[in-house]
Amino acid sequence: MSVRDRRRPVILALALVSLAPSWPALAEHVHEPPHGGALQVLGDEAAHVELVLERGAGRLTAYLLDGEAERAVRIAAPVLELRVDRIDGADASPAVRPFVLSLAAVANVLTGETVGDTSQFEVTDARLAGVKRLAGEIPAITVRGMRFERVRLLVPEGNETLPGGLEAGKEMP
Repeated sequence: MSVRDRRRPVILALALVSLAPSWPALAEHVHEPPHGGALQVLGDEAAHVELVLERGAGRLTAYLLDGEAERAVRIAAPVLELRVDRIDGADASPAVRPFVLSLAAVANVLTGETVGDTSQFEVTDARLAGVKRLAGEIPAITVRGMRFERVRLLVPEGNETLPGGLEAGKEMP
């Protein structure tokens, strides 16, 4: 084998490595929401909350998921509270008065989940009917023994789609 033939694999490997940042699958860490909603990251990928907004029904469902947004994670809470800072409705200007939504724990006989030991929470509220976007926060949530406070929310985009997430006190773009 000549020197030229021995260099080819090395040159090919260096070329592939230099192209890696332009390959989305290698350059970005992307999660797909299993229910088609908006993923909200908790901490440094410790867990996720997927928010599914059914605009016509005015229903918001939250699913607690693991760090890869693949498996359900149960929490010991009968209610998940969300503070909504802003909503953009179909026919209205943005609402500016914050309000609290209390999402009730959902039991599921198929998975064995019960109120107080579930990964799913839900609320139906007339203020959500026709909403296109909402922003707010989860004041506090404990998942797998880790407590997270003031978790910023953005629907439909999700908070991990923005550079650095949405920090507390920043306006929704």
